[in-house]
Amino acid sequence: MKIKKELQAVCAAFGEKSGGYQSTWEDAQALAIAHSVGAVVRDFTSWMEENQGDDFSYGPVSKYLQVAHSRLAEVVSLARELSYLSGGVVAFLDKQRIRLAEVLKEFSAAEIKSAFTAWLAEQDLSDPKNVSFLPGKFVQIVDGLCYSAKRRKQESDQALIARNAQAARLQKEAEAERAEAEQKRLAEENSFDPLADLVV
Repeated sequence: MKIKKELQAVCAAFGEKSGGYQSTWEDAQALAIAHSVGAVVRDFTSWMEENQGDDFSYGPVSKYLQVAHSRLAEVVSLARELSYLSGGVVAFLDKQRIRLAEVLKEFSAAEIKSAFTAWLAEQDLSDPKNVSFLPGKFVQIVDGLCYSAKRRKQESDQALIARNAQAARLQKEAEAERAEAEQKRLAEENSFDPLADLVV
């Protein structure tokens, strides 16, 4: 079972014993069939890096398998959606999906899709050779694109808040001026004596 040897090798590299029962390796095999051996091994390696120092009472592989499907399914779903947004022109390989998984830890799928749509609009899709490099190019800069987009949105939101606050202040001042003018008008009306100019 190739996946067993691969995961055991990763565990050894981190100074851990893989542990696990027959059912553990059967689950790992099923995961590898669904997502490929390479995708599982790369994601397991990333997971081990994230969880160094944790207590793996029943072995790290068993613990990883509890979260593996959701980790891999999320990035697979995102990769499919990005491919759909490109009209099926851009397809992401396993190693590129692992990079997307890393970006998903910091940015939402919606932010990544938005950045991808804006970026793709500027790419030349008429050249097959160029298209073949697009997935790799995108995963190299996706975090920067998402960060820039998030900063622009934050700045835009802050500007909107400032404009709304200024508009509210001006409206309040205008209402105060109107109220003051109305009070003056009423005061003038009340001070007017229609009999004052009559000659007795």
